[in-house]
Amino acid sequence: MPGVTDGGGWGVYGQEEAVSSLRRALRSKRLAHAHLFAGPSGVGRATLARRLAQALCCEAAGADAEEPGEVPCRECQSCRLVEVGSAPDIETISTGGLCDESGANHRDHAQDGSTRIRVCQVRRLERLAALAPFSAPRRIFVVDSADDLQHEAAQALLKTLEEPPGETLLVLLASDPEALPATLRSRCQLLRLAPLPPATLARALEQHASLEAEDAARLAREAGGRYGLALRLHADPSHAVLRESAVSELERLTVADRAERLDYADTLARRWGRERASVLELLDHWRDWWRERLLAASGLGPEPGPDAAAAREAASALSALQRARAHLLGNVVAQFALEVLMLDLPARHAPSGEEAGAKPALA
Repeated sequence: MPGVTDGGGWGVYGQEEAVSSLRRALRSKRLAHAHLFAGPSGVGRATLARRLAQALCCEAAGADAEEPGEVPCRECQSCRLVEVGSAPDIETISTGGLCDESGANHRDHAQDGSTRIRVCQVRRLERLAALAPFSAPRRIFVVDSADDLQHEAAQALLKTLEEPPGETLLVLLASDPEALPATLRSRCQLLRLAPLPPATLARALEQHASLEAEDAARLAREAGGRYGLALRLHADPSHAVLRESAVSELERLTVADRAERLDYADTLARRWGRERASVLELLDHWRDWWRERLLAASGLGPEPGPDAAAAREAASALSALQRARAHLLGNVVAQFALEVLMLDLPARHAPSGEEAGAKPALA
């Protein structure tokens, strides 16, 4: 069987179409000033953004920095600085990041429990974007992820997208581009990154990560076709343990009654007050699980399909989770947002008789 390529030297596996699009833009010198890389976490969004930055900054492109090569060497000093996040002309904007404001509310967003990208962080981006690049042909800003932008931050970023400085490149990463403001999406070149079929990912892990066939097949299933996530699961088994725990809770809730669900919402609401990141991670694991069910029910997964009823159920669950996440990050009362989620998630009747001890079948 044919293997999975790395995008012609970019090291982004299974995303040939997206890589080819960016290489054509570099070759024709028509790279857009703003890109939106969309796809689930672990599919290669951040790696693709890093490779694009390296292609622009690579010293192997020649003396004229205005004519970047299509393939970064990934070995020169500039490429290495980009790889480790130390390049002077590249900024990543994420939750808990830097801002230029002073005062008690801006002392340290890395320690103040921030769960959104704040407007003050975008104002810092605006200030830096107005400066000439230090050594690269452009100043590059990676928003990771755009799903986490406050409403006010998204509006502030829109101003930069509407009137971008000539030497600026913005790359937005997002899991759900449709949830972003339409005005934001319309000003970006959208590239969608999709998970690989598990069998294809397993071959790629064997070929490029030197994994044994059994381990590669297991990780491909657990990662839902996402190369980067599979590598993270392999490097740190605790990720798989957390995912299994989250899925186990979800399976329990599908057969729980109304009172049990509301009790669990109360538990999560109290946890939200002190461990916001862990609650969001739990919801993300649930979202990934339901996305896998949707793909399978649509005939795109490893099992035969399609199954219209199961697809509708999965789509309903994904909508409920997206609403809950948006409400939590939008400062809706956590108890209310989570109670609504518990009532909106699909429910199954608990098994009875001899089946009472069996694990609920959701697939």
